[in-house]
Amino acid sequence: MKERKVRIIGIRGCRLPRDIGRLLEGCTTVFSSSRLKEVLEGQPGILPSVLRILPITPVDAMIGEIRRLQAVEGCAVLASGDPLFFGIGRRLISALGKEKLEFHPAISAIQAACARLGIPWDDAQIISLHGRKGSHALAGILRHPKSIILTDSKNSPDSIARRLLEILEEAKARDFQDAIRIHVAEDLDCPGERVRSMDLAQAAAETFSPLNITVIETPCSRRMQGRGIGMSEQEIGHLRGLITKDEIRAVVLHKLRLAQGILLWDIGAGSGSISLEAARLFPDITAFAVERDGEMQAIIRGNIRKFGLFNIVPVDGEAPGILNSLPAPERVFIGGSGGKLAPVIAHCARVLPPWGIMVATAILDSTARDAPALMHDAGLKVDISRIAVVRRRYPGGNEHKLNEITIIRGIKMGDTTN
Repeated sequence: MKERKVRIIGIRGCRLPRDIGRLLEGCTTVFSSSRLKEVLEGQPGILPSVLRILPITPVDAMIGEIRRLQAVEGCAVLASGDPLFFGIGRRLISALGKEKLEFHPAISAIQAACARLGIPWDDAQIISLHGRKGSHALAGILRHPKSIILTDSKNSPDSIARRLLEILEEAKARDFQDAIRIHVAEDLDCPGERVRSMDLAQAAAETFSPLNITVIETPCSRRMQGRGIGMSEQEIGHLRGLITKDEIRAVVLHKLRLAQGILLWDIGAGSGSISLEAARLFPDITAFAVERDGEMQAIIRGNIRKFGLFNIVPVDGEAPGILNSLPAPERVFIGGSGGKLAPVIAHCARVLPPWGIMVATAILDSTARDAPALMHDAGLKVDISRIAVVRRRYPGGNEHKLNEITIIRGIKMGDTTN
C-alpha cells in the first residue's frame, strides 16, 4: 500500500482555511498546539474522520508517532501561518524527508502584520528571537532601518524595548531613542486582535500578548556608515595618535578570523578601532571594548554613536579583574594590558573555547618577547608576525616609517583525534 503523505496545514491566526475539511479528509490523527486545537474543536462539523488530536510538542515525540502511524493512517500537523517560514516545516523535512510531506501554507503572521500597518516588508531584516540568549544580540536591530521580530515569552516587545533603551544609554545616544518607532501586532485574525505603534519608552512600560509580530523602524540608522573593511584613522575619533594604525588593524582582523555571531573582547581598547571595524563588518558580533581610561571611554562612546555600532559594549574597568563580569569570548584582542600581560593572557586562555583565538600587538620588545611564551605556556598554538609599515604619498611625498609592530596569535586547539 502506498504510504500516505503527512499534510502540514498553515492556520492564519484563529481563522481556519475555507477548505480545511478537504485538507483533513482521510486524516485520523491531527497534531496541534493547544491554541490551534481550540480553534479546530470550535468547529466540530469539519472533523468527520479525525479520531484524535495530539500535542505537537515535544516535537521528537510527535515525529516518532508520525513514523508509527504514517503507513496506515492519514496524519496532519497544524502550524501557524507558513510552516516553511521560521516554522515546524524545516524540522519535519529534516526528520521525515520532504517526499513524505505535503505543505498547505497560510498567509504568514509577518505578511498579515505588515498589511495591517501598511508597511512594505521586502526591505526589512527578519529576526527570530525564539530561544535566543544574550541580550546584546538585539543591538543589531539598531543597524537597520526596519526590523521584523518574531518574539517569545522572554524576548517580548516590552523587554526588547527596555534592552534597546539600555544599549542606547550605554553609548550615551539618547538622540537615537526619540526617532525609533515600535509597532506591535497582537493576536492577528483572532477576536482580541490589536495593532499599536509607540516609541521605545512607551513600549517598555506596556504588556503584550505572547502571540505577536513586532516591527521596529529606526530611521536614524540611514545616516550610519555602511559595512565593509577600511575605516581610516582620520574617520575614527582618537586621542594623541593612540589608535591601531590602518595597516595593522587589517592584519589583526585577518588574524582574528571573525565570523557572525561571535563574542569579542577588545582589551585595552583605546579608541575602540578594532571593535569598530569588527562590529561594522559583522553586525551580529558583540564586541566588549574594555578600557580603564575615562577619557578614552568617552571617545569609544563617541565613535559608537558616530558610526551607529551599538553592537559594541563599552566596558569601564581594568583587565583582568573586570573580565570576570563579561560573558566568555570566542575571540580576544589585547591592544594594551596596563602592565598585567601575564594575568590577562592567563585569564583569556582559560575562558576561550576550543579553537578560540587570541591576538596581541606589541611595540615594546618586552611585550614581543613575553606574549608568545605566555600564550604557549597557557596551552595555545602560537604564531608571530612582524609588520613594518612605510607610508608615502605620490607624487613627491617623503617616506614615513611607522613603529614596527609584532603581532602574536594564539589558538586554543580543539580535539584533533577525530
